[in-house]
Amino acid sequence: MNIFNSLDDLPENHSSSSITIGNFDGIHQGHIKLLKKTIKLAEEHNTIPVVLTFNPMPEEYFQNINFFRLMSNTTKIKFFKEYGMKETILIPFNKEFSKIDEKSFIDKVLIRNLNAKHIIIGSDFKFGHKRVGDVELLKSYGGNQGIEVKTISLVEASNKKISSTSIRKLLISGKVSEANSFLGKPFTIGGKVIHGEKLGRELGYPTANIEICKSYPINGIFLVEVLYKNSEKFYGLASIGNKPTFSGTNDVLEVYIFDFNTDIYGQTIEVVLLEKIRDQIKFNTKEELMNQMNEDHSLALNILRKKNEL
Repeated sequence: MNIFNSLDDLPENHSSSSITIGNFDGIHQGHIKLLKKTIKLAEEHNTIPVVLTFNPMPEEYFQNINFFRLMSNTTKIKFFKEYGMKETILIPFNKEFSKIDEKSFIDKVLIRNLNAKHIIIGSDFKFGHKRVGDVELLKSYGGNQGIEVKTISLVEASNKKISSTSIRKLLISGKVSEANSFLGKPFTIGGKVIHGEKLGRELGYPTANIEICKSYPINGIFLVEVLYKNSEKFYGLASIGNKPTFSGTNDVLEVYIFDFNTDIYGQTIEVVLLEKIRDQIKFNTKEELMNQMNEDHSLALNILRKKNEL
């Protein structure tokens, strides 16, 4: 699969293409329907199946409150390749691109740059400066330019619309297993193991401190999978938040890995959230915290035993 980090990197005479457009953050069922429809149209009309997405995503550029990625670009691109897409275009979403009007987007990006013959989008698709462009405009204006527009109805589960936004809300509210059931890959936070305050050792639970590039609006103690070196898998308990017992201010990610005694400082690991155990709590003494951690550990082991019985 060819990957282009800018429209300027595309060949001058781009082959006819069938294009799906969006953030594709998390790759939920709705995204999968878009990818499959794009592949099908490309095969039927002998066009190139293309994913048009953004880096950074618009929500990141505008610094939307409580927004966080569900999936890295690397993992996202891997999914595109597995589903059979031939090109991924990561448009840099910057000040200049944010100002492009809806008709220029169609004329310059879809027609001139990509020679689009088919556009496959969600029924709530918006585009152009201030999101003025919508499906109806794309069908009418794009149709006059020779573009066929196909829409995919929103996927629902339990009478709820499935979207990356709704999945983020589930994660923030602690409904981790429900959020993961909609995702192509369970929600994962990766980072390098760094030296911390060594407080976990004093409590009987030595933790790996993970360097994360941003704060997440997620708080609590979680049962997790830990992926280390060639996807070797361990289980553990992760704490995400500001450690209120120790008057913390900055959000940190710490992981106690079960049955693990290896020096992994400087190594990059992935922490996969499985179940939320509880919120972070401010304890009056270290003894109270230790007692709670013992309970958390027992509960996590019980959950794992039940999972292994399925």
